Amino acid sequence: MEKMKKNKKSIIQENIIKVIKSGGVVVFPTDTVYGIGALPQKEPVAKIYKIKKRDFSKKIIALISDKKILKDLVQESCENMLKIDRILEKYWPGELTVIFRANKNFTHKFDAQMETIGIRIPKNKLALELIEKSGGILLTTSANISGKNAVSRISDLDLKIQRKSDAVVFDEKNENLTGKPSTIVKYEDGKLTLLRQGNILFEEIEKNFDC
Repeated sequence: MEKMKKNKKSIIQENIIKVIKSGGVVVFPTDTVYGIGALPQKEPVAKIYKIKKRDFSKKIIALISDKKILKDLVQESCENMLKIDRILEKYWPGELTVIFRANKNFTHKFDAQMETIGIRIPKNKLALELIEKSGGILLTTSANISGKNAVSRISDLDLKIQRKSDAVVFDEKNENLTGKPSTIVKYEDGKLTLLRQGNILFEEIEKNFDC
């Protein structure tokens, strides 16, 4: 397993990117909690579930590096995408996950049963560089054994997660993670529904959506 600290010249070094591109699973900090992620491919995604001891019916989300990538991941009308764009512009990068109707040409690469997909852009330079250099998309979930608490400090990361992952990326001197998972909203038929409350209040999102 690779362990990589922050580097002054480049936050993410090339050997970590090679691990991901070769199908490896990597633990890394986001702006909320430590996540565990891999490329959107069947075997790496299955490995994430195995490491976490997670039921496959519980879906993971896509972290992306740029809003332009959305068109390849979602199946939605131009009208509805224009409608949600105000919210994405305000809260991305940030602690908001939006669940869209999935583009099955994308999700069938790793999960033939996946009808919707949660997406967000994290507000963390280290995470963004990792995602961008890996191709712009990483499928992720919190780096903890299923049923246990998510962690915001590398010292709290379960040793089983560390040992079974292919690499752990961390910045021990600058762990500015909030410790609270992102707010999750579902976007369906042009309407927003709250699924999980995080630091971004749903009432605030609704006001910006309706204005």
